[in-house]
Formats: sequence, C-alpha cells, structure tokens
Amino acid sequence: MYVLCHLLAGLLAGIFLSWWGKDRRLAIACVCGSVLPDVIDKPLGLLLAGSMGFGRIFSHTLLFVTLVLCAGVVVWMDSRNRAYGDGILIAAALGIFLHHVLDTLWDEPRTWFWPLYGPFPPPKSTPLIPYILGDISQPAEWLFGIAFLFLWAGLFRRVEVGRRFSPALFAVLALAAFFAFFCAVGGSPCAVTGWDNRLDNIYVGLVLLGGAIAILWQKRGTLPGEGERP
Repeated sequence: MYVLCHLLAGLLAGIFLSWWGKDRRLAIACVCGSVLPDVIDKPLGLLLAGSMGFGRIFSHTLLFVTLVLCAGVVVWMDSRNRAYGDGILIAAALGIFLHHVLDTLWDEPRTWFWPLYGPFPPPKSTPLIPYILGDISQPAEWLFGIAFLFLWAGLFRRVEVGRRFSPALFAVLALAAFFAFFCAVGGSPCAVTGWDNRLDNIYVGLVLLGGAIAILWQKRGTLPGEGERP
C-alpha cells in the first residue's frame, strides 16, 4: 500500500484516539506507528538483499505488533494514575496494525505469522528508483498527501485560510473514493490507484472517503483532539 495512504489512515485513527484520550500525542504516535514497519523494513531489506522487494520482514509480523502492544499495556498500567498517564505505545501499536491490514498481510502467512511457518519468503527483484517512481506516479498518493496535510494542520491549530478549499478537497476525495469502489465492484483497473485488485481498491476508497469526511468535519468545526493537550 502507498506510504501516504498509511499516513492518512494512521492520522484518521489518531484523531479519534486523541479525542478519546484528550491528548494529541496519541495522534502523533498512531501516525508514526502507521509507517514504522516500512521505515524499519524497507532500509533493512535493501541492506540485506539489495532489493525493495524484501521490505516486509520483521516489523511486518504479528510478533512485532504484539510486542509493541504488550509494552504499551505495561506502560499504561504503570502510569494511568499519573497526571500525564497515556497510551502512546498502544496508539503506536494500533498504527502498526493498520499498516498490516492495509498491506493485507494475511495473504503472506510466512511473513505475518513469522517464525511459525519458517523463514521469510525470498526477496523479489525490485529496484529502488522504479519502486519510488511507481509509488509517486499514482493520483491516489497525491490525494492522500494533500488530505494528510490539511488534517494534520487542523489537528494542531485552526487554519482558516486552508479551510476555504475544504469543500473542493472534500468533493475530489469523495469522487475518487467512489470511483475506486466502482472499479472494485467491476474488477477493472482503476486510474486513481493503478491497481485492479478489488480489495486494494476498496481499501484505498475507504481511506479516501475517511479523509473526505474528516475534512468536512474540520470545515464545520473542531476536529476531535484539536485544542487538546499537545
């Protein structure tokens, strides 16, 4: 899945976490967690195998997210009676798990359930530059990035100038989302995503639609977590 799609999905979940915990640090942690598997595994895979096709290894496993979650629960139980008790690591674990879901890792059981099924699958030959160019050439990635910047700014401060463009951005995101859904139903290649996989297009549509709804919410008032403790 796209890097900026992971970021936007993490931010959408983080917005609600920050509202629930009244702490915007939860949103930051969730966003960081949503890209952490790629931040760790892509460079490591490139180092170990010389290919971006070996980018789903240790931090793309259930073992990794379970360890982070368990550490988060221990920290939370130890600090919940303190004035600044929080669930930073739990929020990060949620972001990591969202990354796994968007990557549909259950289709790669040797990776997701490592080490139960033996070693990781062998690396695919994926050069770095074509990998990056293929990622940034898709319209959906640009839409994810724009939506992320709008919502990130709205989470931490009111941006009145940017909100003038919110209705237009909402419309573009919503239309792109429904186009992705339409392609998923028909099983046809989607110009927005560059894919013909039904599930991938549904996921992209859901994240785009979530971004559109959050931007509309931001336009109408304060996002959950906005104005809360930094």
